[in-house]
Amino acid sequence: NKWAYIYVGLYGYSYLEAGSNVITLFQNKGWTTIITDDLVDNVLFLVSIVIGLLTGLVGLILGSMDANMFAGEGFEDAKLAGFIIGLFVGFLLSSILMGVVGSAVNTVIVCYAESPAEFQQNHPQLSSEMREAWVQAWPAECSNL
Repeated sequence: NKWAYIYVGLYGYSYLEAGSNVITLFQNKGWTTIITDDLVDNVLFLVSIVIGLLTGLVGLILGSMDANMFAGEGFEDAKLAGFIIGLFVGFLLSSILMGVVGSAVNTVIVCYAESPAEFQQNHPQLSSEMREAWVQAWPAECSNL
C-alpha cells in the first residue's frame, strides 16, 4: 500500500515491516477512517484530466491553424490528431506531477500522525490550522489531537 512506501522512504524499513508499522500507527491513533477516506488521489486525478483536456484543446487549435500539420504521418484530420496527442501528453505529464504532489500530501499525513507535537513546536500556526481542519472533518477520530 502507499502508506508502507512512505515508511520505507522515511525510515528505511523493509516493505513488509513498514506496512505493519504504518498500519499499527494509524490503528493506535484511530485514524483508519481517515486513511480510507483519503480523497487526495481522486482530486489529483481529476486535475490531470482537466490539464489533459486543456492541452488537447491547444492541440486542436494548433491543428486547425495548419490542416497539413500531420499530413505526412497518415492523419487526415489535423484537429483530431492534435487534440488526441495534446490530451495524452498533457495527461501523462500532469499525472507524473500530481503523483509527486499526492506522495507529498501522504507523507505529511504520516509525519503528522507520527509526531504531531514536533509539528506544533516547529510550525505552530500551520499545526493549529491543520488540527482545526481535521477536527472539523473527522471529529471522532481527531478528538485526541
